Amino acid sequence: MEKLCGDRPIKIAHVDGFGANSWKKITAAELKDELSVCKNVTVDYAQSDADLQKYITAINSYTAQGYDAIITYDDFGTQALSALANAHKAGVVVVPYIGDPGGQVGVDYDGYVEYAFDIEGGMMAKWLAERIPDGGNVIFTGGLPSGSPPSVEVFNGLTDMNADLGTPFRLATDRPIASGWEPAYMQRAMSGVLTKHDQIDGWASDYGVGDLGGLRAFLNAGRPIPPLATSAGSNELGCFWLQHKDKNPNFQLLTLDGTTTVVRIAGRKALAALNGMPDNEPEAFELPVFVDTANGKLPTCRDDLPPDADLSSGLSEEAFKAVFK
Repeated sequence: MEKLCGDRPIKIAHVDGFGANSWKKITAAELKDELSVCKNVTVDYAQSDADLQKYITAINSYTAQGYDAIITYDDFGTQALSALANAHKAGVVVVPYIGDPGGQVGVDYDGYVEYAFDIEGGMMAKWLAERIPDGGNVIFTGGLPSGSPPSVEVFNGLTDMNADLGTPFRLATDRPIASGWEPAYMQRAMSGVLTKHDQIDGWASDYGVGDLGGLRAFLNAGRPIPPLATSAGSNELGCFWLQHKDKNPNFQLLTLDGTTTVVRIAGRKALAALNGMPDNEPEAFELPVFVDTANGKLPTCRDDLPPDADLSSGLSEEAFKAVFK
């Protein structure tokens, strides 16, 4: 990082399409932590409450204010691309991460980094195929009710790998079941799913923190909890598994983590572009396995950290606690 800082004052705006969950709060802290090495760099944050017009207004405002760079999670896909492209054309370095806005690097923005979504979904499909009966019914939850590009891409990776494996399971829906990426929303949504489907043999998701709501819906309905493959897990998710695994023998857990650290790569890409340095960072980040109860990688439950803490984060414990104050 020290080599990327430069020595002139730099103002960076971090703009979120939706920032009201713990993952987004941790991610915002990760970027500030990464850039804190550069004493010449300041970071301001704004989130748009899943409102497209508020998001576009924020991008336009930071551009008009003369910010040097905008690092952004675009929850709206191509609907917001013109705002990002206009900022780029105005001379602002623009680096989206994870939420794909469409467009092209070097044309509409300066850099981009995401998870390797196809690999993520494929890993979930392989893991579930080994855990559930042949022809079992699998649900996939993730994203906002309006649809979210990252959730769709993971879902597509899951679907494609299922086909490559010879369709060992069937998917209950042809698109992600909206979770709102939030436990209370997920609990209501899962209650409806359980009413509609008498048998659920497996569950894939793209946000482990939100899954807690779905898990509570299973308990409230008196339904057995199936194997769950997810990403962006939490301290509470590990605690839940440890508490309920004995009464739910099929409840195995896979988490693919390190998700909040991706924004650090976006930060390095932005500084490289601002200071005319080579961009040696990846555009696709493969999430490592953090928990795999079926293969002996068990979760922990830490009373000294908040329930929402992502134990795979790059933040120190002190910084963790500051996020949740």
